[in-house]
Formats: sequence, structure tokens, C-alpha cells
Amino acid sequence: MEASATKLLIVRHGVTEWNRKGLAQGMADIDLDDEGRRQADAVAATLASFDIDAVLSSDLSRAVHTAAPIAGRHGLEVVEDPDFREVDQGDWTGLTTDEIRRRWPDLWGPARHYSARPGGESPGQVRRRMLRGVARAVGSNPGQTVVIVSHGAAIRWLSAEALGYDDRRAARIRGLSNAGVVSMDARLEDGRVVLANLVRLDGGTPDLDDPNS
Repeated sequence: MEASATKLLIVRHGVTEWNRKGLAQGMADIDLDDEGRRQADAVAATLASFDIDAVLSSDLSRAVHTAAPIAGRHGLEVVEDPDFREVDQGDWTGLTTDEIRRRWPDLWGPARHYSARPGGESPGQVRRRMLRGVARAVGSNPGQTVVIVSHGAAIRWLSAEALGYDDRRAARIRGLSNAGVVSMDARLEDGRVVLANLVRLDGGTPDLDDPNS
């Protein structure tokens, strides 16, 4: 990692009841269930050996409560930032995959990775605000190590940025499990965020098309 780069440890929140039921959560403020809280403690233990300088989080409860044990192990406070929220699922919020597929067949499948949710956000909008949040994190913590607790789809599109993929290509990124972690290096060039060196801490390859996966 270059001396000027900030190391990002991007964590997906622990599991919730809505995750288990397969409901689209988006910006609905659904908290962790008991297993999700255990996952939060487990990922905090996994990251205990890292020299962490700051812990940032989406302001949704499931992310904040995943971030809290991580911050606690390092004597830090969780800094909430709504730019790290999940995609606004709009009219899909609270619906199952089967319901969404039946009512919006043209927007499900791979199309969900590059199409706007009816009444909600597009992947491009999420990518831009995630990068805006990362720019603030890097500007405040140059050359340090920062944890960001966010959400599955939001992390996918930030990972796509690190891999140089457009939103359509983002459909091929391997999904991150609840409480999973990816790392990447981030720096600012003329005010623009540049991401590199994406690594999954579980040892998996980030791209489903990788012949070594």
C-alpha cells in the first residue's frame, strides 16, 4: 500500500430477521437479530488484530450495532454516515424476491444491478454517495486504517468501483455474506477517490468469472 493510501476494511452488517425471510430491506431500519449480534461480536474478534484508527457506519441500526463491538475493542466511537446506507429499495421494500420478480420481471435478475428501483435509487446513485462517504473518510484519515460498516448491495457497487467495473459488470461480483469483510486501498487524486487492491478476507475471489474461484 502506498504511504498516502488509506486502508479500508468494509464490513457487511450482521444478519436480521428480514435477511432470513428474504425481504428487501433497503433503508428500512431493521435491527440485528440474536445471530446477527453474535456475528457482530465475531467480526469484532476477527478485526481485533488490526490497528484500526476509525470506525464509520451507515446510520441504520443493523450497521451501527455491527460497528459498535468493533469500535469498542479499539477504544473508538462509531461515526455514523448516511452515505453508507443500503440502496433505497423504494416500492420493493418489505417484499420477497418472488414478489418482486412477479411484479417487475424486467427489473429482476441481472437488471437489478444496473436499474433503478421503482420509487427508489439506482445503483449509480448508490455508488456516487458511497464514494462521497469514502472521500470524507480518506480526507479525515490519510494513510490510516478505517472500518466502514455498510450493506450488501452498497458494498457490491463500491467493490465494482475498485475493480473498474460498470454497473452491468457489477452483476458478476461475488456477494458478501452477513458480517463478511473486504479490504481495499483508497486515496484521493485531485479530489477524486481511487480504489485498488480489493481483497476478500474469507479468501474467496471477488469475481464469479474468475477461473480460479
